[in-house]
Amino acid sequence: MTAVSRAWKVLKELGLITRARGEGGKSVITKLHEDGSGQAYTIPGEGLGDPYFQLPFEYWDKGWHNNLSLPGKAMLLIASSQRKLKFTLPQERMPEWYGISADSAGKGIRELMKHGILVQVDEEWFDTLKMRSGRGCRPVYSLWPPFTPRALGEPTIGEETTTGISSDAAPKE
Repeated sequence: MTAVSRAWKVLKELGLITRARGEGGKSVITKLHEDGSGQAYTIPGEGLGDPYFQLPFEYWDKGWHNNLSLPGKAMLLIASSQRKLKFTLPQERMPEWYGISADSAGKGIRELMKHGILVQVDEEWFDTLKMRSGRGCRPVYSLWPPFTPRALGEPTIGEETTTGISSDAAPKE
C-alpha cells in the first residue's frame, strides 16, 4: 500500500490530482489538467483553443488506418491540426514546419482528395517575391465529415469551387 500512497503523493506534487479524505476515511482522488497548472481537468478537444484534436472513430471503423499511405496519414494529421474549417497547406513550407518533404505532402494531399477526405473549397491570393507578378495563388482546403474538427460545424463548398464537388456530395470510401 505504501507504493500506491507514494504514487498518489507524486501526482499531487505535480499538480495532476487532488487528494482528500472521503467517506469512511477513503481517499477521494480528483484528476486535474495534465499541464500541471492545478486547473480542473477538461476532456481534450472540447474547446476551440484546446491544442488537442481527435481522429473520429470512423478513422478506425472504416479502415482508414490501413488504407491510407504514410503521406496520406501525415497530411490528415496536419490538416486536422489546423483547427479551422478552411485552411491552406503550402507544400513548400512542409519541410520547415512539419519535417516532411514537399513531395510527400503533395502525395498525401492528392490521396486525401482522391478519397474525398480533403476537398479544395477556394483559392487564396497572396503576395510573394517568388513570382514575377508579385502575387501567387494557392488552394484552400477543408476536411470533409467525419474528419471536420468537432465544434466547427460542417464545411460548405460553393458553386464557384474548382473541385467539381457539390455541397450535397458524400465523401468517397
